[in-house]
Amino acid sequence: MDDDTQAATLGELRSTRRWLAVTAIWAVAATALGVIALIEANKDDDAARTQAAGELGRVQRGLNDRIDELESRVDELPTSDDVSKLDNRIKDIEDAADKASTNTEKLGNRVDDLEGRVDDLEKANEQQQSTTTTP
Repeated sequence: MDDDTQAATLGELRSTRRWLAVTAIWAVAATALGVIALIEANKDDDAARTQAAGELGRVQRGLNDRIDELESRVDELPTSDDVSKLDNRIKDIEDAADKASTNTEKLGNRVDDLEGRVDDLEKANEQQQSTTTTP
């Protein structure tokens, strides 16, 4: 099965959530470092500081929105129970398909047997007719 079509495992979901938390922490840390750097660079310039704080706030809101979006996407992923149920349904369908294939093969064998018997009866009938018509 192609890796892109396989369902996510519980471990993969936990790993994704863990990395999402790490990303959030890094985003907050980067934001804090950015604030500190901007404040230090513009200590004497209140207008520049206000502008930097506004830009920083905008960036932080953008990052928070992106993190929230990622969290909602992770929350929408199927749970391991859903994946397990789907796996069981697929297994049941595969079993049913195998059974149908076996039954089809058996029916094909029975049809072949019946065709052979019909051929034998037709030959016997032809021989009987040729024997009764020949004096």
